[in-house]
Amino acid sequence: MTDDFALMRHLRAEVWEPALSERSFRTGAAPHRWFVHLVFLSHGRMTIERAEQQEVLEGPSLAVVPPSDSRRLRLAAGSRAYVAGAAMDVMAQAVGDYPESPAIRQFIGHFSLFKRMDAGACRSLETQFQALIAEVQAQSQPSQMAVSAHLQLLLLWAWRYNTPDEPAAVLSVGGGTLLQQFRQLVETEFRQHRPISYYAQQLGISMDRLHAICSRSLSRAPLELLHERLAQEARIRLERSDRSVRDISDGLGFKDPAHFSHFFKGKTGLSPARYRKAVRQTSAPAATRVNVDYHDWP
Repeated sequence: MTDDFALMRHLRAEVWEPALSERSFRTGAAPHRWFVHLVFLSHGRMTIERAEQQEVLEGPSLAVVPPSDSRRLRLAAGSRAYVAGAAMDVMAQAVGDYPESPAIRQFIGHFSLFKRMDAGACRSLETQFQALIAEVQAQSQPSQMAVSAHLQLLLLWAWRYNTPDEPAAVLSVGGGTLLQQFRQLVETEFRQHRPISYYAQQLGISMDRLHAICSRSLSRAPLELLHERLAQEARIRLERSDRSVRDISDGLGFKDPAHFSHFFKGKTGLSPARYRKAVRQTSAPAATRVNVDYHDWP
């Protein structure tokens, strides 16, 4: 579960009120690279650009942008848009384990557009966004339960609005799409210390095939990628929070601090306490840092 320290780092919710000039932002880029984004253009015009392609939307319209999907969104002067984004672990809590959950997970894993929505749909969707934004902005520390509930309603609404002739895309047999799905599952589940067989089962493929895809595309085994993500989160928490090593160990799902320390030292060459001290006294030497930027993930 996402703790209080991590929640605001894994969440964004805001409204872009009409302005005199064009504004823009990117999805699939730091610090929101691994966020699912829902962008609702209530009125005005927005251009979505990807490489050499662009799509011009007139409000009211909705865009669902999956993690690591690099697009530039340009909001024209005088337009209003609502933006909600969350990392996959926050989204996983919202999606939950319900009959609709598998379809919603597939739905948010692919880019979708809903154009020229009717007035009733517009009012309903605007209400959902406003409720989420109010929860995030009204308090110094939003309620994780409330945020999850608002996201759940928003995702369910968007999924239900998905028209029959625009079904949620299914997993491709191509390695690239499966690798993206594996990356998203890792974001959701890495604190649970699940075996690689669990990930293969969720993807509907064999462990051998998952290993082959990761080795071919990234020259690393699935378990190595999973451990790198866990080490990255440990490093971030040691650098940016004052929580004890025991608290961080518990938050990352380790059975005890000794197990956590052994794992972390194996990845960085330093114990958690020494790593934190090195970072705070100086700027930790490059040799002590974990190569976990994930720039080579899809």
